[in-house]
Amino acid sequence: MKIFKILISVCLIVLLFTGCTERNDLSELSIVEGLGIDYDGEEVTITVQTLNLAKDGSGAEALSGNVTMNTNGKGSNISEAIENATEKLSKKIFFGQNRIIVFGMGMAENYLHKNIDYLLRSSDSRSDVQICIAVSDAAKVMESTENDALVPAESITSLLDIGEKSGFGADITTNELLNLYFDKTSDIYVPVVSAEEKSVSVAGIAIYNREKLVKVLDKDETFGFLMLSNKMKVGFLNIRSDDLGEIGVDIIRSRTKTYASAENGKVVLHAKIKADLMLDAVEHGYINTITAEHLEGIEQLVEEKIKEYCISAFDECIKGQSDCLRIGENLAMRHPKDYDKLSDDWKSSLSDAELDLDIKCKFKKINENSKGD
Repeated sequence: MKIFKILISVCLIVLLFTGCTERNDLSELSIVEGLGIDYDGEEVTITVQTLNLAKDGSGAEALSGNVTMNTNGKGSNISEAIENATEKLSKKIFFGQNRIIVFGMGMAENYLHKNIDYLLRSSDSRSDVQICIAVSDAAKVMESTENDALVPAESITSLLDIGEKSGFGADITTNELLNLYFDKTSDIYVPVVSAEEKSVSVAGIAIYNREKLVKVLDKDETFGFLMLSNKMKVGFLNIRSDDLGEIGVDIIRSRTKTYASAENGKVVLHAKIKADLMLDAVEHGYINTITAEHLEGIEQLVEEKIKEYCISAFDECIKGQSDCLRIGENLAMRHPKDYDKLSDDWKSSLSDAELDLDIKCKFKKINENSKGD
C-alpha cells in the first residue's frame, strides 16, 4: 500500500510540472482577434489580427484607438501560412480569443473543402468563432480600421450579430456551419461583407449547394431569408401609399413558425409569420389624420412586401437547389416516412418545392414623430 501511495504521489508531481511547462506568459503570446484567409489557386495568404500589447503609452492612452496589429503569412495550406506568420511575430499565436474568420471570395467560391477541413481538424479552430465571406479579399476586411475601433474584429462580429436580428445580415458560427455541412440534406449559408478603409458593411448572404456557391442574396432577398429562418427579430420597411406617400414602418417584433410536408409528390414549406409594427414616418399628413382604415391599409402593404421578399429568397434557394432553409430537416421532424422516401434524391425533390405563406401584421405603436409634411 505504501509503494502504491508513493507511485500516485510521483505521478501527481509529474503532472503538475507538465502543466507548468505548458504555460505561457501573456507577453510571450500573440493573441488573435481575427483571421482572414485568401487563396489564389496556388498559395494561401492569411492575415491575422492580434492585440498589440506593446502599444506606446500607458493607462487610458494605451487603451484608446486601435490596439491591434495585422500580420500576413503565406504557405501551401492554411497551417503553413499560420506558421509563417508566427515566425514574423516571433511569438506563439494564441487562438483562444479569436472572434472571427473571414474567407476571401476566391477561397469561398472554389475551395470550400479546404475551409471545412481546416475548421474541422485544426486545433486552432473554435466552435463559437463567427464566419463570413469578403466580397473580394479577406485581407481587406482585416485591414479595415472600423472607424478606429479598439478591436476592429470585435466591431465586425457585432455588425453581423445586429445584422441578423435586424434583417440585413447573418450570424453563423463554426459549429453551426459544420452542422449544416454534414447534415444529409441541409446546405450552408454564410454572411458576406464588404470593406472600405475605415468601415465594413454587410453585403448579403452567400447560399451554397453542397460545396458550390450558387448565389449571394441581395438585401431584399436577405430580408426574406432571415424572416423565413426566424432569425430576424426587428426591422424596417419603406412602403408607398397613394394617400400617404412614402411610409416608414418599424417591425418591433417578428415570429416565424415553419413546417414542411409532402403533398401530391411535392415538398411544401409552410411558413406562418406574425409581425408587430410601429408607424415611424409618413410623407403626407399628420398623425391625427391617420385613421384605423389607413392603418389597416398599411398593414396589408407591409404583408405584401414581406411576402414579396420571402418568395424572392425562397425562389433563389430552390433555383440553386440550396437547402439552407433546412426544408429537408423540417420534413424529417414532421413526416419521417416522407423524408425517407425523398432524402436519397433530395436535390431533385427540392427543385420542385413550393412555399405556402400565412402573414399577419398588426400595428402596436405609433411613433409620436411620425408626422409628415
